Amino acid sequence: MKNLVIDRRVVRDNLRLAREQADGAVIIADLSANAAGMGLGEIASLLRDEGVRDFAVSDTADAALLRRRGFTEERLMTLRSTADHDELAELIDLNVVCACGSYDAAVAINGIAEAKRTIAEVQIKVDTGLGRYGFLPTETDRIAAIYKYMSSLAVVGTFTSFSASWSSRKQTLRQLDVFNDVLDKLIDMKLEPGMAHCCDSAALFRYDFAQMDAVRLDTALTGRIPGKAIPGVGKVGYIEAGLEEVGWVPKGHRYGAERQRTTKAATKIAVLSVGYYHGFGVTRRAPAVSVPELIAARPRPLFARVNGQKARVLGSVGLLHTLLDVTKIDCTVGDTAVLDVDPVNVKGLPILYK
Repeated sequence: MKNLVIDRRVVRDNLRLAREQADGAVIIADLSANAAGMGLGEIASLLRDEGVRDFAVSDTADAALLRRRGFTEERLMTLRSTADHDELAELIDLNVVCACGSYDAAVAINGIAEAKRTIAEVQIKVDTGLGRYGFLPTETDRIAAIYKYMSSLAVVGTFTSFSASWSSRKQTLRQLDVFNDVLDKLIDMKLEPGMAHCCDSAALFRYDFAQMDAVRLDTALTGRIPGKAIPGVGKVGYIEAGLEEVGWVPKGHRYGAERQRTTKAATKIAVLSVGYYHGFGVTRRAPAVSVPELIAARPRPLFARVNGQKARVLGSVGLLHTLLDVTKIDCTVGDTAVLDVDPVNVKGLPILYK
């Protein structure tokens, strides 16, 4: 028995807290990467039941899945700009708001919409420092050309993405100023930017600015916003796995596949067929570049819970197996271990919703 468990109640609580923090701004649920590993269809339905009507998706297949599941009235959008003809044609057929981050992308979307005799809705993406997609802040004339010369496009929004909202207030404020400057220039040119948004989960909960017309919820939905924990935001996602072997080994017993260790006393060991392949023990930390970051990035002991008690992981988490020290825990084969895990890292396990 091995499952990734998603507690719907915690997702709802995190959404409620985000709404309070957003202070009236539209909630855009960013369902990229299979809703951060929680399951696209199930989480989208949960959020729709809670009144969310705006969704960002990773790619065309996500949009198609939601439309098939009856998301016909909800607004779907992409946050990734592309000039790929086939992908854009399908997005337009699915009535998805396309991210437009370059003049080439705008030309491509306009041409396809014109051939289909329709109007395609787009959001202008501005690059304020993340460097992946977007018009440069100096390219307002190119943005203006979309309004003036591309009659098959309707600009319904303008947005940017912060590069370090979870770690640098100063950098985030600087990028916000750049984005506001672009918006001001467009308005000065008598152009309507549409729904303006830049605020991701980290910016929403860590700062008191940048909500604008809408906010994008991503890591807040799983309660795993990078950086220091935020009071009230609950973590979503854990693995339940049955103990497959439980037994005693003597002092001096060797264990571990790569870096072998020995027990310092007689030890009761439980074996789980869950490893880093499944996402346990995997983190998303950025590479350390300073002494404090190196200290913070040091490996920390990992634990699971067995029959409600804390059990330390012995050695390193393996590809497909983990050993637990259950010396002081009354347990046997078939009992359940609970392992904290970020759903976005999980693979190879069915999802159980509670």
